[in-house]
Amino acid sequence: MPHYSSRAHRPGHYSAYPQERRSPKRVWRYTAAAGCLLLIFLFATSSPVPTAKDAAQHINPFGPAAHQPPAERNGTRTGEARWYNHWKWLNPFSDSITDDESRSVLPPPPERRPIYAYYDPDAAKDDEVEAAENKLLLIWRRAWWAQGFRPVILGKAEAMHNPMYERFQVRKMEHALGAEFMRWLAWGQMGTGILANWLILPMGPYDDHLLSHLRRGEYLKLTRYEGLGGGLFSGDKTSIEAALNEALDSSDLKESKSLLDLIPSKTFTVDPKPSAIAFYDSSTIAEHYKTVSASLTDSKAAGLFSLSELITSHLHLTFLNAFSS
Repeated sequence: MPHYSSRAHRPGHYSAYPQERRSPKRVWRYTAAAGCLLLIFLFATSSPVPTAKDAAQHINPFGPAAHQPPAERNGTRTGEARWYNHWKWLNPFSDSITDDESRSVLPPPPERRPIYAYYDPDAAKDDEVEAAENKLLLIWRRAWWAQGFRPVILGKAEAMHNPMYERFQVRKMEHALGAEFMRWLAWGQMGTGILANWLILPMGPYDDHLLSHLRRGEYLKLTRYEGLGGGLFSGDKTSIEAALNEALDSSDLKESKSLLDLIPSKTFTVDPKPSAIAFYDSSTIAEHYKTVSASLTDSKAAGLFSLSELITSHLHLTFLNAFSS
């Protein structure tokens, strides 16, 4: 049995099971191959060095597009389509006029001013009554659309989005006053425009002075109209918010039953009673339309359907008077 004089001369594990030693050439080949693969990967994933023009186009791909040059003085532009305000746009399929190669572009229709009405379907509490009210709302929308406006029905959602809604919630007031506040809060959320009761309808020619004024959209002051009570208002967003603030801060909030009682009279500009506007409120119906009033007393749903037929006949008569030929 062999004797080893020192620990260094004893055969260990690797000496008992010797491994194959790699030659320097093979190690160099592996290193070169790995380097080539790394270079190929870097070149494949890297993009070319951008020029100044490319950098200007791609520095913010999700930002707004560059501003277009101002439109010609005698023309107008919408997106990529252009047209002239004079009668040259009648020339069909002319790319020199419309800036399009295969179509003739007509000017867009004039902007319609919004007119708002507030409606709470939860107040109906009856399917037949709600159906009758929906019919009246449809008549209201058609009548104002025919006069060049954009009728919009507002609800609780618009009122609840108004920043003043939280202040309104903590105030104690009569139920009728709360409903009127919700109507104004919805209007204030939408901003500048016209607020009308959905029983306020235009009953006059298209070129009536008041209707033409409202279509221009110049509501410099908060305005109401004699004889219409709280049926029709016009104003800008700042004036609406100021009136709501005055009403919410009023000391008579608990006892009042009308929003107009809480807003100082100097806040409004009061215009004369308009001849082209009809308001089918309860007092007007009771005074002038006895049959409809009696029907409303017997059955609200039946009375509202009768009222819708009455309003439709009045609108038809107004149309025939305006276009008698």
